Amino acid sequence: MDGLREGMLAQIWTWLVGFGGNLLLAALIFFIGWQLAKLAAHLTKNAVKRGHADPLVAGFVGSVVRALVITVATVSAIAQLQINITSLVAALGAAGLTASFALQGSLSNFVSGVQILFTKPFKMGDYLAFGSYEGTVRRIEILYTVLATFDNKQVIVPNSKITGDVVVNFTSNGTRRLDLSYGVSYQADLQAAKRVLEKLVRGDLRVLDEPAPVIAVGELKDSSVTLVAKLWCRQEEYWNLYYAMQEAVKTAFDQAGISIPYPQMDVHLDGPGQNK
Repeated sequence: MDGLREGMLAQIWTWLVGFGGNLLLAALIFFIGWQLAKLAAHLTKNAVKRGHADPLVAGFVGSVVRALVITVATVSAIAQLQINITSLVAALGAAGLTASFALQGSLSNFVSGVQILFTKPFKMGDYLAFGSYEGTVRRIEILYTVLATFDNKQVIVPNSKITGDVVVNFTSNGTRRLDLSYGVSYQADLQAAKRVLEKLVRGDLRVLDEPAPVIAVGELKDSSVTLVAKLWCRQEEYWNLYYAMQEAVKTAFDQAGISIPYPQMDVHLDGPGQNK
């Protein structure tokens, strides 16, 4: 009986030693594969860029190569553990419905990424807006596109969401219209206020002559008259011009004695006996 027990313990120990060695080797294979994947992706990106391809194409192809190398490394690591791949696939098949939905989403994102590269609705550095998201395109990966917002937040958007939604590209034409509006008092001289705006617009070299700027009365509100200024500028100057105009208009209106009213309400109180 003792001999049988010792024999079983020896077999278990042998199996543990063998499995531990295989596990260590599998981990080493996966680690090396991971490092090779990053190196292969880097070399691929550089090679594609040297061919004067779009940087988005280089990033996408690099991410595909990285995914392929990692997949090969993972399969090799599992094989080193001497796990029956057929049995593993059969076991995963028990959860086939859930896995199929997951793979369907991944496949859709991959196909959408290829579609973006071929149709080229935008390029690296373009400023996009869709839904509640907007930002500058930084790169496109195998399953998602990365945007950087104006305040430097990173937005990761699935590729299928981009191809399945309406996307506004603010930079495809190189210029952008800046729409400004300012409320002035009903007692203010509208022509004087318009002359102030025209002077500021003509004095800023960032404002393009074509299309010509438009300065006009835009709306009659309860407490103010709205003057609008529609200016064209280069995309990269949009926000700089916006902030500069806001400060310049406030200063110029103050100097010209043109007041910018705030919402107000007149309340009339009836005297004693007036409602009788």
